[in-house]
Amino acid sequence: MCRSALASICTSLLATATLAGDTPPDPARVATLESEVSLAKKPGVYLVLDPPRRTLEIRSRGLVLDSVPIRGIEVVSQGPLLGSGASGEVRAPAVWTIVAGAGDTDREVIAPAELKPLPPEGEEEEEPTAKPSASPTPTSTPIPEPPVSYRARLDTGWDIWVCTELPPDGVWQRFVAAVRDGWERLRGEGEDHPPAVAIAMQPDDARRIHHLMRTGVAILVAAGAS
Repeated sequence: MCRSALASICTSLLATATLAGDTPPDPARVATLESEVSLAKKPGVYLVLDPPRRTLEIRSRGLVLDSVPIRGIEVVSQGPLLGSGASGEVRAPAVWTIVAGAGDTDREVIAPAELKPLPPEGEEEEEPTAKPSASPTPTSTPIPEPPVSYRARLDTGWDIWVCTELPPDGVWQRFVAAVRDGWERLRGEGEDHPPAVAIAMQPDDARRIHHLMRTGVAILVAAGAS
C-alpha cells in the first residue's frame, strides 16, 4: 500500500532532526501531523481548524482544497449571569467528529419521478409519448439559501457553532442577553444549548461551508502552524 505524502513528511521531519542532531520538533506539531496522516488515509474531505492562524481549511488526502479566514474563536456556555461567558479551552491537537450536522439536509437525494424497466437485449427503447396534462406543470421549488448561523453536534458532547459575531463578552452585554433569554423562556421560545466552540466568520464564508458541517465529517484542531 502506498504511503500518503503526509506520512512521508512526518517521518522525514523526525528523521532529519535525529540525524542532524538538532532540537527535536515540537511534540504538539508532530502529534498534529500524525493525526492528519490518519485522516488523509480515508476518502472524502476533512476540516482543519487552526486557532493560532485563524483559519479553517478544507482538505482531502493532505491537500488544501479551500481556506476560510476566521474572525474569532471562543468557547461559550450558558453559565451564571455574572460569571465568565467563556468556559474551558480548545485543546490541540484533537480530532472531533460531527455526529449531528447542520448540513445533513444538503445531502438529500432527488429520486426519479418514474422507474422504467430496461428493454430486452437487441431492442431499442421506445420514445416516451406525451401524456395529456390535466393540471399545469408545477414550478420547481427554489433551493433555500444556507444560513449564516448554525450548530453541529460533536462526538465530544459539545457543539461547533458557526456564526458571524462572537457572543457578547462584557458584563453589561451578558446581562442584556440574559434578560432577553429569560423573556424568551417565559414565552416558551428559549432553548438550552450545550457548551460550544463558537467560530465567527464572514456571512458568505459561513454559507459556503454549511454543506460540510454534516454527520461523519472530521475536524482536526491543529496545534501551532500547519
